[in-house]
Amino acid sequence: MRLALLLLSLPLLAQVTHQRLLNAEKEPGNWLTYSGNFAGHRFSPLKQITDQNVAKLTPAWVYQSNSLQKFETTPLVVDGVMYISEAPSHVTALDTRTGRVIWRYRRTLPDDVRVCCGQVNRGVAILGDLVYVGTVDAHLVALDAKTGAVRWDVTVADNKTGHSITVAPLAVKDKIIIGIAGGEYGIRGFLDAYDAKTGKLAWRFWTVPAAGEPEAKTWAGESYKRGSAATWVTGAYDPETNLLYWGTGNPGPDWNGEVRAGDNLYSDCLIALDLDTGKLKWHFQFTPHDVHDWDATEVPVLINAEFRGQARKLLLFPNRNAFYYSASPTPSKPGPRASTIAVAPSASRARSPRWKEPASGPAWPAPTIGTAPATAPTRNTSTSPPANPVPSTTSATPNTKLANNSTAAASAVFQGRRNGAPSAPSSPRRAKSLGNTSSSLHPTPASSRRPATWSSVPQPKAR
Repeated sequence: MRLALLLLSLPLLAQVTHQRLLNAEKEPGNWLTYSGNFAGHRFSPLKQITDQNVAKLTPAWVYQSNSLQKFETTPLVVDGVMYISEAPSHVTALDTRTGRVIWRYRRTLPDDVRVCCGQVNRGVAILGDLVYVGTVDAHLVALDAKTGAVRWDVTVADNKTGHSITVAPLAVKDKIIIGIAGGEYGIRGFLDAYDAKTGKLAWRFWTVPAAGEPEAKTWAGESYKRGSAATWVTGAYDPETNLLYWGTGNPGPDWNGEVRAGDNLYSDCLIALDLDTGKLKWHFQFTPHDVHDWDATEVPVLINAEFRGQARKLLLFPNRNAFYYSASPTPSKPGPRASTIAVAPSASRARSPRWKEPASGPAWPAPTIGTAPATAPTRNTSTSPPANPVPSTTSATPNTKLANNSTAAASAVFQGRRNGAPSAPSSPRRAKSLGNTSSSLHPTPASSRRPATWSSVPQPKAR
């Protein structure tokens, strides 16, 4: 009798299908995936809490996590149940009405777990009737969404070699995408996809090429073997192109670049992978030969917006090198093709990153400060290094459209070819396309950093 009453008191949990995840914006009362939707918006259209009533809020319930580690999880909310991960690699299901614990999963960890920045966990994923979590001993675990029982547990990598998992998985179609951490321990980074039902590895993309692969020449000697380029923040997915977008971390070792001469691909990159096969379609490297530990592990944000008078599909990416990027992935014909890159440095940065021309070979054009030109600049043939001007910091008028004007932040515009592009180790630039896809990156005005979203989610009023 008591068990029956308990079951009746539990929220009714429906299956979380891929279709529900595709249309997550239509369920504002739920939060079905790490960023709220596949486009990486992390924005809720709920309007119950406003600037007028927020001061009147009072606690309804409190759940106490019994850990002194950092708490970095993004909760998932599904039909009245909140799923949270807790440090180091635990999962708890809570009743959102009362805060009552429905079930707990507690993982026993080995003593030799190696993490650079605390035994953290950034969240879980859900698909069907399973909840997925990565662990700091580098496992991927599937739990029953109703009971917390382990359905399967697979080893992603050997934790004794410095591998760990702190990233929240991404559930897409029939796959669970999981990244790896350990960039401070000389790992060779990768991104994995696993079958959601069985835990079988579907594909692995190595973020550091192996010997003999085309981009291995961007690593001196055998430095690629410990090249890092970890994948510790969850990416985004575009169902129209079936492309998975994911940022990669710093090259290894972090600060000593002398032992890894070259651009060090695919570190500090945005990579675009075919979801079904894991094949690389194109990449963009924000900081070649990073010696500042800047990474490129931000969440890619996909939007629909007006750019240069045309409705465009854009990808936004604010990078820790102090530049704000706007990319426009567009179909192209196969073969070498120019890719234009335009970036807007943050207003707080006094100077744009140092520009360094290669010693020989075709030169990149100098940064153009001010409003980006309507057409791409021609290729510069000068071998002298350009000046490093100081951008304007004048505030801009608020605007909700992407445009190629009305920006006070400086825009540095570069152009390069898909094949044979020279190296610029200290400067953020470089796009490369593979197959039938190319990428053009455009300036994003500082005044337009909250444009209309990918699926026209309403934006908050200006405060």
